[in-house]
Amino acid sequence: MNVKTLLKICKATGRTIPCDMHDQINQTYYSESKAEHIPIADMDIVHLIRAFNKMKSDKEIIKAFEEIVKRKVQN
Repeated sequence: MNVKTLLKICKATGRTIPCDMHDQINQTYYSESKAEHIPIADMDIVHLIRAFNKMKSDKEIIKAFEEIVKRKVQN
């Protein structure tokens, strides 16, 4: 199920959706598997979670690498 549909369900069940959510879901994400940018609204929730975790992991790896470089430069 895509993000846009899930937000519609949330709204229909009475959940308050933040006013900036429309702008947020219209941002794009670069899909490596499709080799193109896709709107977050069209992403399947499973794909969104995997992409989020991958981005988080990538940032942690970069941060660790920067820390190693910083230590090498200081020594």
